[in-house]
Amino acid sequence: MGYPGSISKTYVISATAAATPSTSGASFTKITVGGAGNILVKGSGIFTYVDIDAASDSNVVKYIDPSTGSAYVDVAAADGDAAGYYEFVPTIEQSLAVVAGQVLEGDFTSVQLPGSSAATGVVAYEA
Repeated sequence: MGYPGSISKTYVISATAAATPSTSGASFTKITVGGAGNILVKGSGIFTYVDIDAASDSNVVKYIDPSTGSAYVDVAAADGDAAGYYEFVPTIEQSLAVVAGQVLEGDFTSVQLPGSSAATGVVAYEA
């Protein structure tokens, strides 16, 4: 893996099929975007602001309960929890709106273009 920030492989994402790191246990640590649009990603450390107490049963299970470190099991488990930033479950694909020139850093296990609304010039870097 090398020291933090090292890049071992570069992937140009140009199709709607998901790109995954070719090295077992590796991840994409950086994604750059040439043109605005959307990308689909999976990985850990992806947070979004959500009113978790008001989330539906199908949505609440997409987030990690910070008090347990595991995914919420149902709406009742989130009852009374305050709105705030919650981490997505790493195995669930998330759509991110991106702008031209944006650089995303994280621990991504999959990057994909969603079709007609896709960003352009997307490059993922494996560490």
